[in-house]
Amino acid sequence: MNKIRVLMIDDNKNLVSMIEEYFKKDKQIDIVLTAYDGESGIDIIENKQDKYDVILLDLIMPKRDGMFVLEEMKKRNIDKKVVVQTSYNNPDVISEISSYGVNYFILKPYELS
Repeated sequence: MNKIRVLMIDDNKNLVSMIEEYFKKDKQIDIVLTAYDGESGIDIIENKQDKYDVILLDLIMPKRDGMFVLEEMKKRNIDKKVVVQTSYNNPDVISEISSYGVNYFILKPYELS
């Protein structure tokens, strides 16, 4: 069975490191690519589509936010599974995110297990 390859886009470098460490020996999930802002994230999303299966996306980041990433994916017809993770809990935002076909929404902080 092949591992699920994850692209993680989050400006919290400590969180990214913690999640990479948590999944380092996991038999099903592998964090293969990372970006720390939406601008570099969308570049990876577009140019390395064959390198990952799922995007773990933060909403609030510098340069470009997660909404920008979702909008650009839609404009560029990039169809990848997306899990949005954020500490921003606003029903209107969650509703808007859902309109982009996001597969799952998780509120920070969360248990890695």
